[in-house]
Amino acid sequence: MMKRFTYALFVFLFFHISSNAQSNWDSDLIPDSLKEDANAVIRHSSTQYVRTGLSTYEKSIHYIVTILNESGESTAELRIYYDRNSSVDDISIRLYNQQGESIRKVKSKEVADYAYSNSYTLFTDSRIKHYTPAYSHYPYTVEYSYTTKHKSVVSFSDWYPTDWFDTAVEFAELSYSTPVDFDLKYQAFNTEFEYSSTNDEKTIHHVWQAKNLQAIPNESYTLSYQQLLPVVMLSPVQISFEGYEGNFENWQSMGQWVAQLIQGRDQLPQERLAEITNLTDTITTPKLKVKALYEYMQAKTRYVNVALGIGGFQPLTALEVDEKGYGDCKALSNYMKSLLQGIGIHSYYTVIGNGKYREIKYPDYSSLNQTNHIILCVPLEKDTIWLECTNQNYPFGYIGASNANRFGLLIDEQGGTLVKTTNYLPSENTRNSTIAVVLQETGEARFNSQTRFKNYLFESVFSLVHSSAEEQKKMLLKAFSIDGLSFTNFEIANPEKSLPLATVSMEGTISRYSQKAGSRLLVKPHFLFENLFPSRLDQDRKASFFLANGYTTNDTIQFEIPTDYTIEFTPKDLTLESTLGNYSLSYEVTEENKLRIIRSTFIKPGNYEPALFPEIDLFLRTCSGKEEDKVVLKKI
Repeated sequence: MMKRFTYALFVFLFFHISSNAQSNWDSDLIPDSLKEDANAVIRHSSTQYVRTGLSTYEKSIHYIVTILNESGESTAELRIYYDRNSSVDDISIRLYNQQGESIRKVKSKEVADYAYSNSYTLFTDSRIKHYTPAYSHYPYTVEYSYTTKHKSVVSFSDWYPTDWFDTAVEFAELSYSTPVDFDLKYQAFNTEFEYSSTNDEKTIHHVWQAKNLQAIPNESYTLSYQQLLPVVMLSPVQISFEGYEGNFENWQSMGQWVAQLIQGRDQLPQERLAEITNLTDTITTPKLKVKALYEYMQAKTRYVNVALGIGGFQPLTALEVDEKGYGDCKALSNYMKSLLQGIGIHSYYTVIGNGKYREIKYPDYSSLNQTNHIILCVPLEKDTIWLECTNQNYPFGYIGASNANRFGLLIDEQGGTLVKTTNYLPSENTRNSTIAVVLQETGEARFNSQTRFKNYLFESVFSLVHSSAEEQKKMLLKAFSIDGLSFTNFEIANPEKSLPLATVSMEGTISRYSQKAGSRLLVKPHFLFENLFPSRLDQDRKASFFLANGYTTNDTIQFEIPTDYTIEFTPKDLTLESTLGNYSLSYEVTEENKLRIIRSTFIKPGNYEPALFPEIDLFLRTCSGKEEDKVVLKKI
């Protein structure tokens, strides 16, 4: 009883002192330097973790933010996520006007409470408490405080004092208290935090503070927010989740915890083992056997998310997936692993971070927060095959850009081992098109085009392959944005399901392809598919210019001009080389009344620092400007 009373008193004093350290939330008191590039300013933020046992901790939040304009509204929202292993207490919300005067205290019934789910989630215990201020007299200030209590410990949220881009900070503090029996790992990035720690015989206290942080603009073509925003990453070492205990000291020991979650969940019914043996018995090579079972799995299952308690980390058994025909990334990868095991092929259940916003970026710092997905690794004698098991239409062996060229944690009986996944090189990510255009004296043109997309660029049209014809047409018209474009026929296909290759065939007309000027026609070539890079680079941008994936494109237009016209002028050929990549545009009269224009681009992935912006901007502007050049046709 004394322990609980002491903690409650500590929290009361902590928040009482913090909230009164500055009692005037007048927006005019915000320094002008913090308003620059800011839509909101966090006036005071306190996040406090208190670990109370192997599987218990409490987290208390006190947050005061001034909303400067409409674009900062999302910063004013309260979102508290919880589930069956956590609860929410003591929510307090208050609004202040521009002068920092209290307007009203929000009643508890105004805070919505609903299940947090989505269309592909079947089972989840996730819930959210949500409140958005109905106030728009800018600037205004909102103050939140609440406590969440947790009865499982597997990870702690990364702490971002700025919350998001375009948000400045006057003062923010993170504190973490833990009994000496439980270790904490931590890493701080992207700013110099004020850090201190104290300890007595029973407890260790960590404190990080950030003051007067200017807003970071939300710019295009940047690294992920984890690499740009100030952040403190926290990870428990000793963990316990619904009876499954583990140690996250390193990736190997984290892998041991994952291994116990999947142990014994790989059994298949005898009739299934007989079926897959019969299916693969006459196939001569291990790779083709893997392919056959992968396509078998795709046809038999569908993706459904399961995030109920330990089900957020532990897969359904292979027996359950086999019976029900569905599962999430964990369950489907485990099922595929079980199918392969059934014919004697070994594979590894692999934990990975998927997408731009989750990736194992720090191989020397093990943490669950860097991961969010499971794929499968199949090592063969002369090849390693990676399998994305959640998409029933993905080609065999293709895992997509969101899983490529990053660390995955391979799981075996000894624990986890970090390995790099497939890297799709710029020369392998391709788009190749040929466009035949027949020009009319009226300015109209008929066209027929054939385009092939491979690997990373295959993903740009992949969803259309499996869409209805009506949806395909709608998306094509939206993608091209060419005045007077209409289709008489089109087809989008994945001709070889086993390859990340899509084809787009189109026939149609463009009513205003050329412009008449007296006895001449001015023709601006339409390559249909535009360049994938921007037309310029803002020299005032703060962040580096980042491209995660490189690619190669080759586009050829074959023109047939009206019979009573001749080619009077073609622009000069252009060849450019730069740090970012290479570009060329060439014109060739192939025979009478026929003209060929070839555009080639090679773009390299990378993180380009501001010192390179002038060169890159010149490259981008030159490429963009060159494509405005016109061919001149003269009437004979």
